[in-house]
Amino acid sequence: MPGLTAFFLAVLEDPGLRAELLDAPDLAALFALVLRRAGERGIALSEEELHAAVLTNRRSWLERWTGL
Repeated sequence: MPGLTAFFLAVLEDPGLRAELLDAPDLAALFALVLRRAGERGIALSEEELHAAVLTNRRSWLERWTGL
């Protein structure tokens, strides 16, 4: 997921972008904003990559809390 990694780095370097993303009212709005801001920065990122990252993080969280 090179696009996602590049976008994460951009977010870490830009407090304004970070604040904007945190203000997204829901996941759909967050995804739309991420895709728009990534594109503005020339970062290739797809909605499928975002969904995969969310699923991976949810799975990891569930495994940690359920002991699986």
